[in-house]
Amino acid sequence: MIGQPRKVQVLTSGQSNQTLRLITDTQDYVLKRWQHQRLFAVDRELEVTVQKQLAKKALAPEIIDYHLEQGWLLQPYYAAPSLQQVTLSPSIKATVLAEMLSKIHSTPIDIPAWSMAERVEHYLQQLQLVDSSLATTLREQLLPMKPLLEDWLSYPVLCHNDLSMNHILMTDPIRVIDWEYAGIGHPLFDIASTIKINQLSHEMAERLIADYEQLTHYQIDQAHLAQWCEFVEWLNEVWQHLFRHASLK
Repeated sequence: MIGQPRKVQVLTSGQSNQTLRLITDTQDYVLKRWQHQRLFAVDRELEVTVQKQLAKKALAPEIIDYHLEQGWLLQPYYAAPSLQQVTLSPSIKATVLAEMLSKIHSTPIDIPAWSMAERVEHYLQQLQLVDSSLATTLREQLLPMKPLLEDWLSYPVLCHNDLSMNHILMTDPIRVIDWEYAGIGHPLFDIASTIKINQLSHEMAERLIADYEQLTHYQIDQAHLAQWCEFVEWLNEVWQHLFRHASLK
């Protein structure tokens, strides 16, 4: 049981969650109020499972409490800047991203895998309900990228799939937040997503790739990574269209 909050501060009102800081006389907490899980096919039970397992490895915040039906999760508040906020050179930030990707991808975890092909189909079906012409166009654009979806579990590792610098807390040790899109998948998707979400320059992307290869001994096929980057851009466009339509309701 937590004490009565004496101050409530809105941290973010993001596209997947509303996040509040609850300040009591003795502790600080973060309350995440989940949103749009059905629209975006987010498995909140899987999210909780992932975060609980990673919290034991000090890779994610511990979960104090949660309620699947009411749609909330409570975790500690960490008074630390994000990687986005901290003053570091671009090259060092790229190295931190590589280190966190390497750590996540090498972490063993006991969770079921989900299908990217099924998730993409769900997104397109949801978009079809509100804009059939756009859904048809995007489905046609997906056709040359479909072999990537078949490759999703060819090198299965734990992936965050939304590794914004804002999701990396510079605590000691560093912790990563917002695991709602995490799952077993292809490391190149996670790397491509990290490059695109953070809008890395060519130099930062090259540094990330070089450091990741050195840390993991996994040789990245640049042509294959470019294909995953193209798919990430397509997926982000679908996601943003869905969110925009959801916001208009």
